[in-house]
Amino acid sequence: MRGRPGSGGGGGAWKGFLRVFIFVLLIFTSFTAVGAFVPDDQQNVLLLHSYYDGLSWSDDVTDGVRSVLDDPGEGVNLYIEYMDMPRVNSPGYVEGMADLFRVKYAAISFDLIICSDEYAFRFLREYHDDLFPGVPVVFCGVNYFEDSYLDDWEDCTGIVEAYDVVGTIDAALALDPDVRRVYVVNDRSETGLSNWKVVERAADIYRGRLEIVSSEGRSFDEVMGEISVLPPDTVVLLMTYYQDPDGTSYDHTEVITAVSAASPVPVYGVWDVYLGDGLVGGRLTSGKDQGTAAGEMALGILEGESASTVPVKKDLQGVYTFDYHQLQRFGLQESDLPAGSVMIHAPTSSIEIERDVLTVVLVALVILLLLVLYLGYTIRVRKKTENALRKSEEMFRGIAERSFDIIFTTDAEGRYTYLSPSFRRVTGYDPEEFVGKSYLVGLDNNWQKISDEVIDALKNGRAVEGVAVCLHAKDRTPRHLEINAAPIMVEGEMAGVQGVVRDVTERREMEQAREEAYTQIERNILQFAALGDEIRNPLSVIVGLADLNCTEEDAERIFEQARIIDAIIDRLDQGWIESEKVQAFLRKRG
Repeated sequence: MRGRPGSGGGGGAWKGFLRVFIFVLLIFTSFTAVGAFVPDDQQNVLLLHSYYDGLSWSDDVTDGVRSVLDDPGEGVNLYIEYMDMPRVNSPGYVEGMADLFRVKYAAISFDLIICSDEYAFRFLREYHDDLFPGVPVVFCGVNYFEDSYLDDWEDCTGIVEAYDVVGTIDAALALDPDVRRVYVVNDRSETGLSNWKVVERAADIYRGRLEIVSSEGRSFDEVMGEISVLPPDTVVLLMTYYQDPDGTSYDHTEVITAVSAASPVPVYGVWDVYLGDGLVGGRLTSGKDQGTAAGEMALGILEGESASTVPVKKDLQGVYTFDYHQLQRFGLQESDLPAGSVMIHAPTSSIEIERDVLTVVLVALVILLLLVLYLGYTIRVRKKTENALRKSEEMFRGIAERSFDIIFTTDAEGRYTYLSPSFRRVTGYDPEEFVGKSYLVGLDNNWQKISDEVIDALKNGRAVEGVAVCLHAKDRTPRHLEINAAPIMVEGEMAGVQGVVRDVTERREMEQAREEAYTQIERNILQFAALGDEIRNPLSVIVGLADLNCTEEDAERIFEQARIIDAIIDRLDQGWIESEKVQAFLRKRG
């Protein structure tokens, strides 16, 4: 519960509060508006913590990351893993964790990884190319950083935990100028070793004025013993104490509570996780700020920015924050605090609210409420429109995918952008084999004769119907197609073509077979007509010879047979006439 600055009158504080309150409401409203535009694509992000779930620092980092990436408008699936270091640091543990991740995330493709604190950072430096090749990384909470760490690591950037040891010591000296010694509580964990490098650099600034000593290598009980007998000209600088030499682990709350209870002198720090449990204060770095900054950097990379071009952020150094109760405990004056300091547990006083100010606030709240309601209404309308559009698209796609005819679209250059599944049934090709290719691919040369005319008609906004083309199927057999197409016009220009293609191969084959049958019938009719004359001529000769050379009885028998043959020829002539009528009827109806 952070309160008021270290100085200032009540009325100014109240007006400042009102301005902040209205600003927060505006920010909330802005986020509500932004949330109305939710992208469909989901991106996977892994947040890898060095420590464990429930540790206040890790939880604060997670809250900061979530404050950016959990917005529905960002479309991010956030996976969270905890290495649980240094509580568990047995031989082979890190290698086993790498094997676990290799199996656990074999089927998941990450778009980005965020790692928090030294252990996770060092883990990824060693296993990144093996476990997550090509995935960009954003780190945060890294206490000691050198640019050389990224020499062989592309697509990695982040936020250095640039806590301000010098700023915190300066604040302690401002509150008590008689301080001559700083006792640093620190362990030998990866984080502790990084901490001490930072403290050593700060010690050079105070050389000759302050003695800076470290608890490094001592057990927690030994540290408590040394703290309990510190002289009055000393202050405690609490860095990190996660694990003592015998392997016993401690969390933030346990450490600050014990240190504060044992210490006869003020305890300062550089992280806000200790605040409220016995820490006097200092220039405090926030885990949530680290997580928020990492989330914002990650969001830019997810939106297309290259991690290699994003500079490492090294200036996130926190806010001067102090505990009023601890200042009172050690008799430290609030007036000696750095300008702009934030105070917690400070006593509150009654504030009179001016009527004009209250009126402005109420009007602003009403306006903001109306704005939020309006935005809610527009969001609902937009969602209904999106649902209707999605249903329409699903219906169209269902029709296209179930149609026996080929449904297609092209771009302005005549390249296929969509072919329905029936393309496979008609041609034997998968639609994907033709998407992106010209619609002239696979057509016979006769198409070239009419393509210019058809393309000209489409470019001028006219539809074409019944365009007959021939395409060679995958098995090289010809498929006769009939195309009906119309242009897609945008601002008077053809942006593409949409149409339907029908397979008329069977119909063309039936028409060809029918024409061949008609031709054969015509030949048969002509042959029947000629056959009658060819038979009657020899028959007349036979009758004449029988009349001259045969007896009357034999001649009569020949004449009788000739009459029978002649009657048959008459029937053939009548059949020829009827066949011509049938042929004419079929041609007329066919």
